[in-house]
Amino acid sequence: MIKKNKKIGQCFLKDKNIVSKIIDSANINKNDTILEIGLGEGILTKELSKLSKKVYVIELDKKLEIYADEILSNYKNVEIIWDDALKVNLHNLNYNKVVANLPYQISSPITFKLIDRNFDLAVLMYQYEFAKRMVAKENTVEYGRLSVMVQYFCDVELLFKVPKTVFSPKPKVDSAVVRLTPKKNAYPIKNMDFFKNMVKAIFQHKNKSIKKGLIHSAHEMNIDREKLKSILNEIDFNLEQKVFKTPPTEIYKLANILYDGISNSN
Repeated sequence: MIKKNKKIGQCFLKDKNIVSKIIDSANINKNDTILEIGLGEGILTKELSKLSKKVYVIELDKKLEIYADEILSNYKNVEIIWDDALKVNLHNLNYNKVVANLPYQISSPITFKLIDRNFDLAVLMYQYEFAKRMVAKENTVEYGRLSVMVQYFCDVELLFKVPKTVFSPKPKVDSAVVRLTPKKNAYPIKNMDFFKNMVKAIFQHKNKSIKKGLIHSAHEMNIDREKLKSILNEIDFNLEQKVFKTPPTEIYKLANILYDGISNSN
């Protein structure tokens, strides 16, 4: 038996019923090429390979080669990439769906990396509290930068909760499976880098007004604080609303309005 590495978030899924629910949620067919992040003991990989054209698995821990060797000898459409998923160039892999029990400690950066590349569908397992933040609506405790950014790029569904008892070793918290479907007609953002920086800026002060949040984090947008104050006085937007009470669509509008204001001031 392989000793699990808790430092890199190894909690291996053991329950075949949960695997079946994940597979069903991804609606896999023989035309699909799947990306899986984290091999574990291969319980999910094997089922993915039976239903799809090809499976790419990115795995960091070479101690799992014992499971990889068994899979590769029996499933010829599986390719294992021994590397850190955060360092792999996903644009070099020709997949259309992502199905994975993600390592908990990279949940945020890997999610942002995944949605930066086109795909048809992703079915992913996260810690339950993280999943709730992904689907959160304005005026809730969970609502934040993650909610706004993920919901900008994708329709997000929390499909079902997964008890900690179905993993080995058993984690301290429950998990949940989330389905991401990229939006075909996302709101037209004028400058994506500015939008990302602005969202990061205001949610560092989510309980303050939008105006105070922007001013306190002007550096996130690479703009002088006094210059920003002047621009905010000129734009047509309700800046006194609390950040956490502002719906995503209003934040999208603000990004464009503020970007125009800054561009016109230069």
